Amino acid sequence: MYDCEGCGPSRQGLFFGSGIGEAKWWCWRCQSADQKELIRYLDDHARGVLSRDADGVHWPYGPNIYVQMRADLLDWADRHDLKNGNTGCSSRLHWLDRGRCAKRECQGRPEFYDHTTTWLSRTTGKPALVFNQPYRQVDPAEVWDAISEYPSLTAEVGPESWYGAGTSGVYIWNDGNRSMAVRSSR
Repeated sequence: MYDCEGCGPSRQGLFFGSGIGEAKWWCWRCQSADQKELIRYLDDHARGVLSRDADGVHWPYGPNIYVQMRADLLDWADRHDLKNGNTGCSSRLHWLDRGRCAKRECQGRPEFYDHTTTWLSRTTGKPALVFNQPYRQVDPAEVWDAISEYPSLTAEVGPESWYGAGTSGVYIWNDGNRSMAVRSSR
């Protein structure tokens, strides 16, 4: 439960504004017409990027309550030509490498896995990225060690992250499944 800027304690609403700790909570009832229009715009823009059902868009943790994260995630997904993917694979690396979990007992995840999401190329429809956004700086050697048994995977570590809040971006790519436009722009 959060304190709505308009009416007090509320369970349903969203944070508007930039930055965790600086954004203000507005319940559905107290949101302005502009805020409601922004939500509609972002939900419409999420079509083809995130899954949805009768209840609406399935925003990942963070963007599920922070409007600025929604906008940042959609801009990021557009830049990388990605849409969300789904897997039951614990490490997600088998899924990224083969398109499915190839091990019967897939256990464990690297320590840098935090705010982990899986992504498909919009162009190829195949697994393209496992994206992590940990709160700590990650040594690229740690990532390369985690993917060493998968020759089709590459890794990048950098500051770009749609989650924000001081997180870094850890990209684990299947370059063969990335869209050509994204590969050629690097």
